[in-house]
Amino acid sequence: MIRISRQERYFDSLRSYKIYIDDIYCGDIRNGEIKEFDIENGEHLIYLKIDWCRSKKSNFVVNNNELLEFNCGNSMNGLKCLFSLIYVTFLKNSYLFIQPNNNI
Repeated sequence: MIRISRQERYFDSLRSYKIYIDDIYCGDIRNGEIKEFDIENGEHLIYLKIDWCRSKKSNFVVNNNELLEFNCGNSMNGLKCLFSLIYVTFLKNSYLFIQPNNNI
């Protein structure tokens, strides 16, 4: 099983991100929301999309009765907000992020 927690951020606060696992659309996640998915054991690929932007693709492995936690959100915090146009054009595959939560 995997659990995905989306950070609350001003940018995209009214929009949801599409979750893809193994290139299959699995659902949406809204601002501040937590989603859980039961998936088979083995190696998988996960990423997020919004419009033409997405996160980098991440590989992960699920073993028996294991809960993997991920944090996700957009990269628009601090001074990066000033470069939002650059992120949605040239860095469109880095606009969103999804990363393992190592605090388990």
